[in-house]
Amino acid sequence: MPDLSKTDIIENTLRIHDGLLELLLIDRTRTTLKKPSNILWATDSYPGHKPSDEMKIIDITGLNTYLIQPRIAKSKEEQKARTKDKAEVFTPKEIVAQMNLQADWSGGHWPVTSDNWQDYISELRLEITCGEAPFIVGRYNAASGKKVLKLSDRVGFLDRKLQVVSKYCKTKKDWLEWAIVAFKCSYGYEWQGDNLLLARENLLYTFIDYWNDKFPKSKINLNRKMTSEKYEILLKIAEIISWNIFQMDGIKYIIPMSYSNTVVEEKSEVPPMMHMLFPNEKHKKTAKMKSCKGCILNDPFKHNGKYVKIMDWKNNKTNKFVNLLK
Repeated sequence: MPDLSKTDIIENTLRIHDGLLELLLIDRTRTTLKKPSNILWATDSYPGHKPSDEMKIIDITGLNTYLIQPRIAKSKEEQKARTKDKAEVFTPKEIVAQMNLQADWSGGHWPVTSDNWQDYISELRLEITCGEAPFIVGRYNAASGKKVLKLSDRVGFLDRKLQVVSKYCKTKKDWLEWAIVAFKCSYGYEWQGDNLLLARENLLYTFIDYWNDKFPKSKINLNRKMTSEKYEILLKIAEIISWNIFQMDGIKYIIPMSYSNTVVEEKSEVPPMMHMLFPNEKHKKTAKMKSCKGCILNDPFKHNGKYVKIMDWKNNKTNKFVNLLK
């Protein structure tokens, strides 16, 4: 088995810092001011946790801190089952690099220069069914499970943005400002909760990796108590990640499993002649399945599930993901 001592993120480490792991677990669509909600497990791979259960801190910390691991650490049988059930396949790093380069050329600001680098950072990117988010951040080769890669070898589209930020920003203030822009412009969605958490963690650790490389005298170390300034910075990044890397059924644009066919009762009419002969005859109630109108009409705007909300950072307001289709 590949060495996962660095690629696998330990949730106990994140738990040391109040609020950090909570942000990485939150589901922004279902959370209200009165009741916070976490992402769903949305997989039957973990005995004791139903797909519809929320993922809680106690489930993945303490003695359970090694429960969620990258795909490469799972058994071959489990990998095959997830591929069959959810089409879970991870793309080799070399293919990711080629596809992200093509996306850069299509964006209109490549090659990057001193005149257009800010426009490049501001380009929106989305990885669909992102798994552990290898197209967004390439901390490791998700297909092989090798150790954490050098920054220069990473090929995710957020990696490429952060590499440009580090090249053109000299001060800590400027670097942080444009790193935040890069994160706000990088999105991804995933069905399965374990993958979603891994993706969010990978983005957070990616920020730390680039920060530490740019500012070696002011490193962030999650294994130690950090200054309030660094702590607030990480909370800000985690907040962005919790909005931009979200749980969604990519076919219906709703929270997984929130869609349902409902059973309704209908009264049957008593024929007039029958009513004359049997005046006490009552209406009979029958159960009838009422299917989702969105599924019947193949209309993405009429599903009866909970539509996913995302953050429009440019206008500082939320929007339903499905509205992007309009």
